[in-house]
Amino acid sequence: MKKLPVTAAKNLAEAYSLKQVILMAWDGELTRVVTWGQTQDDCAMAAEGGNYLKEKMGWPTFDDQPALVKRLRARVQELENLLKEKVA
Repeated sequence: MKKLPVTAAKNLAEAYSLKQVILMAWDGELTRVVTWGQTQDDCAMAAEGGNYLKEKMGWPTFDDQPALVKRLRARVQELENLLKEKVA
């Protein structure tokens, strides 16, 4: 298995009424992490938790945010740019 599917974390959350899930698994060769959050905030917090675990295990650092969070950040930047244009 190359990746843990996000649907595995989502299914666990739905089965147990969870707002955030961080799964870490080892297949005998590699350790894998997948996160899921119910809302945008939950998604971002779960990703931060997953990144914390990866950091503690000595994984290389990189900006690993969920697509939902990346889209939200891009939209915030877009709106900030529009505000700057209107104020100027």
